[in-house]
Amino acid sequence: MNTLPITLPASLTTYLQTQIESGHYATPSDYIQALIQADRDRQARLETLALEGIQSGSATPMTSDDWSQIRATVRHNISQGN
Repeated sequence: MNTLPITLPASLTTYLQTQIESGHYATPSDYIQALIQADRDRQARLETLALEGIQSGSATPMTSDDWSQIRATVRHNISQGN
């Protein structure tokens, strides 16, 4: 395993220490490793979604009905606390 020194602003150092003290992570290294893995997973998911979008074919124009449905869904989600 490699050692990588990093510099953090005080606010992030405090947050990191809080994560360790609360028992979410055993060490700062564990926390940083979890963040990097989560970022890798997110990047892979975004790449998959982008490829699915490209492979889905030509885009179709959005209609006013499409936008109305989107707005209704958003309003519903907000009213449900989602």
